[in-house]
Amino acid sequence: MTKLCFAVLVHEKKEVVREMLANIRHFCPSSHIVLYNGGHDESLCEGLSYPVCPASHKLSYGKTTIYMLQVMKWLHQMRLDYDYLINLDSDALFARKGFEDFIAEEMGHADYMGVRVRVPEKEWYPGISIKREWAKWRPLFGTDPFLGCFNVGQIYSKRLVQRIIHFEQIQQVERNLAQTTAFGTDETVYVNLVKSLGFKPKRYPDDVSCSIRFRPHFTEAELKRFLANCPRTFLFHPISREWSNPARSYIRSLVTGKREDHPVAENISRKAPHPVKTGEGLKRGVKVIQISNRL
Repeated sequence: MTKLCFAVLVHEKKEVVREMLANIRHFCPSSHIVLYNGGHDESLCEGLSYPVCPASHKLSYGKTTIYMLQVMKWLHQMRLDYDYLINLDSDALFARKGFEDFIAEEMGHADYMGVRVRVPEKEWYPGISIKREWAKWRPLFGTDPFLGCFNVGQIYSKRLVQRIIHFEQIQQVERNLAQTTAFGTDETVYVNLVKSLGFKPKRYPDDVSCSIRFRPHFTEAELKRFLANCPRTFLFHPISREWSNPARSYIRSLVTGKREDHPVAENISRKAPHPVKTGEGLKRGVKVIQISNRL
């Protein structure tokens, strides 16, 4: 059986973190879970009974990239038995079983997969931001093309993790991350490092990744449309961290079997939802752009 390890970056609201842990246990029962506390409350992860990366420290919005590298090194030191390491944020939740089987089937001989891996648009902000420091990043990334992806859901094989942490220039990568003023480097650094190490970045199938986006937050009605019409949507991002949020409450009911009714303003249609690209990584604002399945 393929063994997954979810690395979850958390920063606030212990009850939301606890709910996410229960959510992963329910929908991905065979997987490991480890935590990284990127918030100011050092007691946030106490009493949750899951391993917490000892390198955890306060991280700033848009500058969280170092966390995954620190988790990779920590898992190596722990000698954890896993096949794939998967990055999650605390505002992501599963709403359908099958993700573990999907990874086992989809990864095959692949070592990396990311949401919307592509040569990014010229106006994509994380690309613009890191290009301002291109002189110190380009020697690490090698030749073109320059790639981008969405941070949530990035998947690394254990073989790739070993190659990354033993990369002869990994200390320079760490120095760059410590000094960078670029925004959203988690959407550029790893996918390009994967390419430069000789691995082929793979893109999530669009019918799976359409439920993983930057903004807007999912509504209950939209969530139900996806579940009714898109059978390979497993992971949903973003889900509001507000405990009483209707979409969050609906997913909670899928786990607990206890329905919490909330008034829903929009009609639930059987019409298939449109995949949404939402300017992931934009520095400010929540501009929503409809795109086709080709992106």
